[in-house]
Formats: sequence, structure tokens, C-alpha cells
Amino acid sequence: MRSSTSGGSRDVPLDWLPSAPTVTQLARTAPWLERAVTWLLGAFIGVQCFGLPLLGVGPWALWPTMADVLFWVALLCAALYRCPVQPYLRTVWGALLSVGALSVGSFLLLLVMRDGHLGVAGPFGVFQVFKLLQLLGVFWMAGRLSLGRDVLRSWEGAARVGFLVIVVTIIWTYFSPAIPQFFGDVLPRGRGASGPWESYYLHNERGLGTLGYNHAYVAAMVLLQGAFLMMLRPARNHTWILLGIVVACFLSGARAGLVGAVLFVLLEGLRTPLRSTLTVLAVGVAGLFAMPYLHADLNTLIARQATILDAGDTGNLAGRGDIWQTYLSGLSSDPFRLLLGSGMGSAVANNGSNAHMLVLQVLYETGVVGLTVMGLLFWLLFRQLGQLKTGRSGIAMNLLVGLWATSFAAETLYPNSAFGSFLPMLALVLVVALTPAHSETLQEPVTPVSGPRIVEWED
Repeated sequence: MRSSTSGGSRDVPLDWLPSAPTVTQLARTAPWLERAVTWLLGAFIGVQCFGLPLLGVGPWALWPTMADVLFWVALLCAALYRCPVQPYLRTVWGALLSVGALSVGSFLLLLVMRDGHLGVAGPFGVFQVFKLLQLLGVFWMAGRLSLGRDVLRSWEGAARVGFLVIVVTIIWTYFSPAIPQFFGDVLPRGRGASGPWESYYLHNERGLGTLGYNHAYVAAMVLLQGAFLMMLRPARNHTWILLGIVVACFLSGARAGLVGAVLFVLLEGLRTPLRSTLTVLAVGVAGLFAMPYLHADLNTLIARQATILDAGDTGNLAGRGDIWQTYLSGLSSDPFRLLLGSGMGSAVANNGSNAHMLVLQVLYETGVVGLTVMGLLFWLLFRQLGQLKTGRSGIAMNLLVGLWATSFAAETLYPNSAFGSFLPMLALVLVVALTPAHSETLQEPVTPVSGPRIVEWED
């Protein structure tokens, strides 16, 4: 077929003219985008060992890290193709969407309560909603992937490297200030905008590794990354991972974190008694041999961690008793605040600090309604994990129990400016945990009535 132009010019073959890409051509791009998302999420897993910010742009709580950059690139790729969330994840996905919507509503509640600290509460509320949106984004991206053996094997490699770096750097920063001093030359100094990041290098606090400035976050990430590595290799020996979790959480200095880690190890011992016994013996023997050489360095830390055995003494709560009393007084004086909360971000603004207890933090900012929603969400998670009866789901249940144990002295499962990308990473861990064992090699949904799996270009 040929066409001629006016004026007697030569005929030009239509085949030579540029044409818009066809739907088929666009659809061919979708698998490449899906593979890119898979690779980027694998990198996201690996870089969790480095939680320090890359740039000091904007408020310190929103300074981007490597995990943040990878998240946004992965989300862009994921948005360019259409694919439904896997059927076995849709119930949890719907529950998370509801939590996200309620959180936005709770942020708007700040305008209703008018506590007079909106200038402080607003930025913290923005951060909390932002972090929950990241959680939703990671769950949505990972929940659309076919988590076959090759994908999980590649993610295992990233998780192994990340976990080893976490443990090594925590040990390193406990016995030497070299890492914080080195990165202190990169992080902003004395600009009035660094916030708690200045404590990372100015105070030379031990056992923080390259994760962040908060000891509770360091211990929580150790437990999360270690448990995730175990989930990716459920049929293999986990003794060295459990040992790494206990040692790193001990050296982190986080007492609640150590309690969560020990509880996780004990619960894993119920599933694999031999491995747990070997872990305890290995820790005990190593400790006996190391004590004569490390007693001077560990003396203060041992005394601090030993206060766990006397948790009823208010002197061992590091001021938490007074903080809890302040929160309880604020809740009891206002029934409306107890029912609906004061709004996302209001806790620090109105009380000078976070509650240092998950239940109190949730009650103060979202009320009984928010606490009920959180309880229902975790009830749903435990129910679905219990029904799967896989090695991964069992480890995930023990992980959640350990994390809840840490929440008695920290806001572990709540968006917290000190906890970096912990919640988005937890979302990825839950996607893997909720994946049925037999779905690894399937390209179609487990539920037959849902139809074939569709991966298309987003137009």
C-alpha cells in the first residue's frame, strides 16, 4: 500500500512512517518491569543494613536513605504494569488499606482537636502517614509478584548479606567508635536541623551499627532481618542466625529488644528443640571463654541488661514511668480523646516525647477505635499464618510475638520517626510469610475462581 503527497512528490511507503506502539508491544514490557520490581525489592532487603540518610534534604525525619530511593524506583516500575494482588493476600491487603484510610482520617483529627501544638504535631503526623503509605506500597508491590524458588533464593542472598553486615557493624560499633566518627563527617553537624541524628556521632553511643540512632530500632531490625533470613531457608539449620540475633540484640543495649530476641529464640526452640539447645550452649560457652577478655568492656552493658530481671523497679524504666503517667492522665481527663485519639503526630507535640509503649501511643493518637483496628489486624495476621502451617508462617508468628514483647517499652509496630524503614520491611516479610508453600511454582492464583493471572502494561 502506497500514498502520495500533494504537489506531485514521490510516493512514500506507509510502512516507513512511525506508528504508535501496539497493545501487544506494550504488554511485552510488563514482564521486564515485574522482574525489575523483583530485583529492586531484593536490593531493598539488602540495604536495610544501612539506615543512615544519603541526603539532608527537608526535615530530618524524611531524609532519604538507600531503602527510600529503591522504594520509589520500584514503585514507579510497579505502577507501569497491571497485575492483581495474589488471592491469598487480598484479605490482609484490604485490611491494610482500611488501616491506611483510618490513619489519614486520624491525621485530619488534628484540626478538630486544636491542641495548640499543630506546628509540631503536623510534621510528625505527615511522617507517620508517609511511612504507612510506604508500608502499603511495599505490600502492594511484593503481593503482586510470583514468589517462585528463584526469587526467594535471590532474596535469601540479599538477606544473608544484610544480616551479616548488621551483626558485624553492631559488634564493631560497640567496641570501636570508628564507624560513627567516619559517618559523622558526612552527616550534617550543628545546623539545628539534624535532630536526633547528631547523637549518632556526637555521643558515640555503642552498638548502633550502621542502622540508626535509636537502640530499640537497631534491636528490632536485627530480629526482623534474622527471622526473615530464617523464613527464606526454612528447612536449613538456623543456629548461627539465632546466635547472631541474641548477640547483636545484647550488644545493641536495647533491653526490650533483648527480651523480644530471647523470646523469639525460645519459641523457635519449641519448633526445633535441638537447634535451640545448640544455640543456648554455643552462647554460654562463647560467653564463658570471652568474659575474662571482655569484662571491662561489657561490665556496664551487663549491668544494664541485668535490670530486665527487675523490671518492676521504676528506677530501671529510664523515666518511662513518668511518661506513662502523663499519657494516662491525658487520656483519663478527656473521654473523646480516649475514644478517637488526638490525631496522628499529636503524641510528641502534646507530651514532649513518644509514649515508649505501643498500646499507650496508639490509644493517645487514635483512641480505642484505633487500638481495636490494630488488634483486629494482628488477629487476622495470626489466623492466616496459623492456617498455613508452613515453616515460614511458623517463624513469622514467633517473630510477631517477639516484636509485640518489645512493644511494652517502645512503639515497635507503629510509625515512628526513629524506626526508619522497619514497617515497610515488615510488610515485605509478611508477604513472604503469607505465601503458601505450594504457590511458589505457580503462575496462576491458588484460588481457581479468580481466573488467570494477568500482567499487563498500565495504560
